[in-house]
Amino acid sequence: MHGTVRSWDDESGWGVLVSPEVPGEVWAHFSAMHTTESGEFASLEAGEAVLFTWEEAEQDGYSYRASQVRRPGAQEADPQDGEGGGEGEGGGEDGGEYSSIHIELDPE
Repeated sequence: MHGTVRSWDDESGWGVLVSPEVPGEVWAHFSAMHTTESGEFASLEAGEAVLFTWEEAEQDGYSYRASQVRRPGAQEADPQDGEGGGEGEGGGEDGGEYSSIHIELDPE
């Protein structure tokens, strides 16, 4: 889903995203950011365009939480590799909606 960074606090490591496709503001944490380099500091600037997936979840007074955030043009993380994805609603870069879930059963 396409959105914009409304605010970001590097010191706290979180900020707020907005999109006309989400019924409210979306809380985002730096750990949800997809970066190109492992260990790279994830930071955003107010007004910056982003792509993100989100879920309904109460977080610091916000009703929605970003589960994956990336800059346009950055490769999307593969949900099979444990990065991003997850439960909830979200949108692909092409505007199509998608959800993903990974279930592993114990062989016992």
